Parts: sequence; structure tokens; C-alpha cells
Amino acid sequence: MPDPSPVMPLTTPTAGTAQRPSWGELPTAVRSWVQDQLGSAVIEGRSQRSGYTPGFASRLTLADGSPAFVKIMGWGHDYLLPSYRNEGEKRRRLPAGLAAPRLRCSDEARIAEQDWVLLIFDDIDGHPPRRPWDPDEARIAIETVEHNADLLTPAPADYPWLSITDELGGLSPDKEEAIDRLFGDHRSELRELVGSFGELCSGESLVHADLRDDNMLIGSDGSGWVCDWSFPVLGRSFIDLVTLLLSIRGDGLDADALLAASPLLTPADADGVDSLLADLMLYYVISAAKPGPDNSPYLRDHQRWNGKVAARWLADRRGWDPDR
Repeated sequence: MPDPSPVMPLTTPTAGTAQRPSWGELPTAVRSWVQDQLGSAVIEGRSQRSGYTPGFASRLTLADGSPAFVKIMGWGHDYLLPSYRNEGEKRRRLPAGLAAPRLRCSDEARIAEQDWVLLIFDDIDGHPPRRPWDPDEARIAIETVEHNADLLTPAPADYPWLSITDELGGLSPDKEEAIDRLFGDHRSELRELVGSFGELCSGESLVHADLRDDNMLIGSDGSGWVCDWSFPVLGRSFIDLVTLLLSIRGDGLDADALLAASPLLTPADADGVDSLLADLMLYYVISAAKPGPDNSPYLRDHQRWNGKVAARWLADRRGWDPDR
């Protein structure tokens, strides 16, 4: 599935972007707390280094022979605790049959004068999608997104889900500046796309809203799984597919052909896709220009690459010269 645009070489190490503590580096009292929740001693831990946050994320083997995937946030990173709490609360709201690892339990504790949040999931026998993307694994990932979209349309009831417009969309001074700098000849069209985001991308589906290759697993049996449900919001069902396809397109596969083949959107959604790409491009460009956090050395590189991919994809879809 070659794409007519040049491949954009990835500059970040996809399997080693996160600085995460190992099991042995956790405080003794935290390890005891986790093992109490697991109901068995931990005999081995394999830290998972993908992603862009400093939290503990390990596949653990227990003394009773069972596996578990465990996420922990603490160490005084209080600004990250809400996303872990959100994941525990929101994962429990998702319907049965969703292609997402089962949440076994979640817990919070105050240990050594610090707050800690624990999430324990079923461990999936599999691996993150290989980069550059393999066409067969891309097909599995896309089918997984389509399966989940079917189960999440409409969104699960009895929960006050936010809208995608609470996270993205709308013009602001920093977006205006980026529009003028990146696409001066197309500023009017870009402003219209971004300004129409609410109309074009709002919807009744629940979307993951942070779907990238590092938030997916390809099972050893050929299944697909979506992880890290911290930020699901209401929107159009094609949103997760587009965000996933950013990396697939950047690696050289034909994202527009894959979009056209998906039941998640129709030709009438073309402007919605472009509006989403425009806003994602601006988000990544603006974020990449900020100072990099000490605990995530590759975050700005990741954002810079995604911003370039989104800009080139949008330019190709609109027939723009990406250099003007």
C-alpha cells in the first residue's frame, strides 16, 4: 500500500521512549501494597518502555504462576495522578466485549507522605505494533478500532462524558500564529477548518482520543487491543481511526485508501477528517515548541514528527503546496 507522499523517517526509539522505574526500584512499602492487591508475590517484572509518561508500567509474573499488567503513579507526580484515576474510573464504564485489557482492580494509598494510584489489568500476550508499520498489523489495528467504535456508538449511558470539543477545536492566538507561519497561503481555509471543528467532529460515539501505536497491542493470536483509556470523550467515530493512521501514513502506507475502505466514515466526512488533521497539526506544532519535560526526553520529538505528518497529510488532501 504505497503512499504517493515521501515516507517521513521516525526519529524516536518506539520501544524506549519512557523512563520508567523497574519493579525493584519501587519503594518497599509500595511493593508490599501492590502484592497485597495482587494476592500473590511478584517473582519477575518486565518494564514496558513505550509511551511518554514516567509512571510504572510492567508485566509481572506472580508466584502463583499468573501474569498481570500493572500501572502505578506516585513519586510526587501529583499532576499525573488524575489521568490514572480517570483511567480506572472510565475503564469500568466501558462495555463488555471491547478490545481492551480487563481492569482487575484499582486502588489508591498514601505511602511515605505521597499519594499513589494503582491499576491492575489482565496481561495480554502480545506486543506493540512494529514500526515501521507492517500492513498486516495495520489491518489488525484498524479492524480493532472499527470493532470498538461499533460497541461505543452510542456512548455508554449514565456517565457525564466530555465532548471532543473540550479538548480540541477552536481558534486561539497560538493557533493563529501557527497557521500564519505554516500555511500562510491557506490561512483562511485553515481557520475555517479549525473553526468548524465542533460542527464536523462532535458526535455521540465514545472515542479513545489518544490512540497511537504505543496505546495498542497486537496479540500473539492475531487479535488487537487498545490500552490506556484515560481520556475518552464524545465525538465522531472516525476520530480514533484518523489519529492511529497518522503514524501509519508517516511510515509509508496509504492512509487515504485505508480511510476510504473503512465503514466508520463516508465521503461526507472528508471535511471532518481535514478539520481534525488541522487541529491535531496545530496541537502538535504548538506543543513541540515548548520546553521538554525532564522525565520524557522524546516527547517533543514525537510531537514534532506527528505535526509534520499531519501537515503533509492535510496539504495532500487539500491539494496545497506544503511549503507555502
